[in-house]
Amino acid sequence: MNRFRIILLLLLPAFSPLYLFAQKAWTLDQCINFAWDNNFSVHNQELGVRIRKTDYKQSMNDLYPSLGFQTSYNQYFGRSIDPTTNSYIDVKFYNNYYGLSASLDIFNGFMKMNTISMQKLNFEAEKNKLQQVRNEVAFAVINGYFNVLLQQGLSQIALENYKLSRSQLDYTTKFVELGRKPGTDLLETEANLASDSFLLVQSYNLLDQAGLSLKYQMNFPPTDSLTIDTLVPSIFQGSIDTLSMKELYNVASNALPDIMYAKNSLMAAKKAVQVSKGAFSPRLGFYAGWNSQYMQTSRDSLNRIIPFSDQITNNSSEYLSLGLEIPLFSKFSKNTSLTKSKLRYQQAKVQFDDISYKLMMGVEKSLTEWRAARAEYESALSQLAKNLKAYQAAEKKLDKGLINIIEFYIQKNKWIRAKTEVLRTGLQVLLKERYIRFLMTGSLLSGKP
Repeated sequence: MNRFRIILLLLLPAFSPLYLFAQKAWTLDQCINFAWDNNFSVHNQELGVRIRKTDYKQSMNDLYPSLGFQTSYNQYFGRSIDPTTNSYIDVKFYNNYYGLSASLDIFNGFMKMNTISMQKLNFEAEKNKLQQVRNEVAFAVINGYFNVLLQQGLSQIALENYKLSRSQLDYTTKFVELGRKPGTDLLETEANLASDSFLLVQSYNLLDQAGLSLKYQMNFPPTDSLTIDTLVPSIFQGSIDTLSMKELYNVASNALPDIMYAKNSLMAAKKAVQVSKGAFSPRLGFYAGWNSQYMQTSRDSLNRIIPFSDQITNNSSEYLSLGLEIPLFSKFSKNTSLTKSKLRYQQAKVQFDDISYKLMMGVEKSLTEWRAARAEYESALSQLAKNLKAYQAAEKKLDKGLINIIEFYIQKNKWIRAKTEVLRTGLQVLLKERYIRFLMTGSLLSGKP
């Protein structure tokens, strides 16, 4: 690919009237990182990862015992039962109740353990989803970046073409004035210059649009100047020719987040089924507690109210218990939950198969497109060399009057189109090459993944 990079750099000089005064040239990696830091979809997915992480932590916290404190204040009026003597009295009084209670699940059909596993898998799947979103953003930036490169190259070609037409106009005007060429040649040359001038203005407009599109993909400030680095060398290490579809698919399956996302989602859905099944099992729990109360009617032998601290001590009680709960009927809610979790598991399985198939087709497509792009590029190089020779020969024939101006412009336009094709196919080779490297490493950056 060394030959390719040399020719591509000749067609993409770091010059454009719209980018001439910029101070900093942004590399593709810098554009991608900027987009990741400022993209709203990435930020939203990062929050989703934090939510899933919180769910995972809470599922582990659910293994701890629960502890609660209760208190109440009760005011009685009129005929009431004295809590001390359990007899009726007709006086106004109050009492306070205090209690501590704790409970611990000993067995609940492994629901909590399966929930921990499920939430962990959901957390991992959400991280895979974040990487998917980042990749989608990176792909959009890469396509926008390469489109700017293409439009810059086309603008440069259009500018060179315009300068040639301008020189040709000066040349033709001089020879017409000397009577060595007919006036129709001058009219044809002026018409061609006007056409090339229009194409030049159009190419600058398309370059502006491409630049705005790249800014949009990056969430870059629209009013700020953005200059991109036109040096985009090959980043692939090794030979693509030796890659087979099966080898590339196996590598991509381990490198890309798509398969891991589908796999973790499938395993999480399977754990959800086990959680739903656990709801049918008996539950065994351990319970402990302490309670006491203060009563305004509690008096000693001298009819004095017993002090608060003494009542709390005298009236305190503790308990320890084991409780067994056997679910008998819950209006089929557990059955419904189990059915839905099984259906979601089937959905996750279909999603996994779908993503696996799409990845396999994507691998085959990427290899086919890369080989086609490379073949087109090699053909475009050969065509460019031949058209350049044909143009140079036509230029000499025009000087000698062996061909007319129209025949000369036909050869010139073929040469310009050939330069355009070398630029377009060369960028396609780099773009397809970058995608294959992404399949192999999971990274869209030029550096090490």
